[in-house]
Amino acid sequence: MDREREMIINAKKDINQFDYLYSKYYPKINNFVHYRVNEESVSNEIVSNVFFKAMKRLSIFRFYDSRNCGFSSWLYRIAINELNQYFRNRKRDKEIKKNFEWNLPAGELIKLDFSLIEKFMIELNTSEQNLITLRFYEKLSYAEIGEILKKKEGAVKVQTHRLLKKLREKIEKEISNERS
Repeated sequence: MDREREMIINAKKDINQFDYLYSKYYPKINNFVHYRVNEESVSNEIVSNVFFKAMKRLSIFRFYDSRNCGFSSWLYRIAINELNQYFRNRKRDKEIKKNFEWNLPAGELIKLDFSLIEKFMIELNTSEQNLITLRFYEKLSYAEIGEILKKKEGAVKVQTHRLLKKLREKIEKEISNERS
């Protein structure tokens, strides 16, 4: 963390030193954005905007404390804002092409086409979509998500639990209707 803190301070003085930060965080931010927008050209544009804004606003970045600088959280917040702006401007929905496994109440394991899950993900608001993406695609801890979203860890856990329960109920109902 000391090296990162040093690099941030150096980059504030000389923007050419931003390379280290870009190289370190580009893969994480790129993955996060890509999971939300599965269109490469749009994803690339959003990631570029995130790092451009981070570079432009680096002078206003403040360290949280001596152990944790919070730079990655700051970048994720910028990314979330850029994604929200993208969805507001273009009214596009999240596209992810994967299959998921789902356990039904009877213990029967089936494979779901992601289009079914996507159908219900689209109904979620952007903050709920961000929460699902940060937790299950970025595999961030509740504490990390709390820092990014500026919420308490416990609140993030509760919101995630309720959100998953809501999704599960909708998907199970849809599966039951398809089988009838």
